[in-house]
Amino acid sequence: MKNKIKDELIKEKTGLKGENDVQFMLRFLPTDDHYHHRNPRISCTDSHFEIDNLMMYGMQFLAVEVKNWYGTIFFDGDKQVIRRDDHGVDTGMLNPIPQVKLQMHRLRLLLNKMNLPHIPLHYFVVFSSPKTIIKPLYPENPVPKEVIHANQVFFKINELLQQNLPPVLDMDTIAKISERLIEEHTPKKVDVLDKFGIKPGELICGVFCQACGAAPMKRGYGKWHCPTCYHVSKNAHLAALNDYLLLVNDEITNAEARVFLKLDSADIVKKLLQKEYVSYGANRNRKYGLKVKY
Repeated sequence: MKNKIKDELIKEKTGLKGENDVQFMLRFLPTDDHYHHRNPRISCTDSHFEIDNLMMYGMQFLAVEVKNWYGTIFFDGDKQVIRRDDHGVDTGMLNPIPQVKLQMHRLRLLLNKMNLPHIPLHYFVVFSSPKTIIKPLYPENPVPKEVIHANQVFFKINELLQQNLPPVLDMDTIAKISERLIEEHTPKKVDVLDKFGIKPGELICGVFCQACGAAPMKRGYGKWHCPTCYHVSKNAHLAALNDYLLLVNDEITNAEARVFLKLDSADIVKKLLQKEYVSYGANRNRKYGLKVKY
């Protein structure tokens, strides 16, 4: 599965870069006249919906949905979307217009539950890569005006703001909505091992050297020693336990830590865990709650 996982990682990193490119453009907007939420994930009608960027102004709410698609994208209005890659291969894609419209509908349901005045909801679908070509599938059916490149997003939002629409909500009310979104936000949990069909026992255990990447490092005299490049570290085990947190579980027992860190001494593992993490339970049932450490 290594190649598949590496491909997935490249996609995730590319997508993150695209989102950051859009954030760069959004930073030029004034910050004192709106609230901006990145990736709020809200429960609605027995499921969750997520908005890449939600910008809440007194006169309107605006969603900015980011797409990191490459190649040439052909739009048939809000119907068919086809992506043509560099090799001329066409692939049918889900049209992002109905997707973001549904997000706005579900956001409206939430706002209605809060008994708020009706506020206009707008959206843009933003392609983050300047190399992406956007074309109409048929000449008589142009690309939706809401579909833009990242370098246009600042100017398009400014055009909306310059319409001088009357405010529907004051900033105190928007602040309360913002607090509600924070309360309602439910981060998406992904079981990475299950996603790729990998069993915990297939993971390479041990503490990896931060200098050369070799594993396992050896523990001695209160430090970790790399037998390959001779790098020495006091806290190299924290990176390994971060991996365990992200890949396996957010809690760990002494026995599980000994296996994952490749340490034989229960006393040494106990000291390492007690120094960084909160424990609960007693004796063999004691577990340590993991959290990201750097």
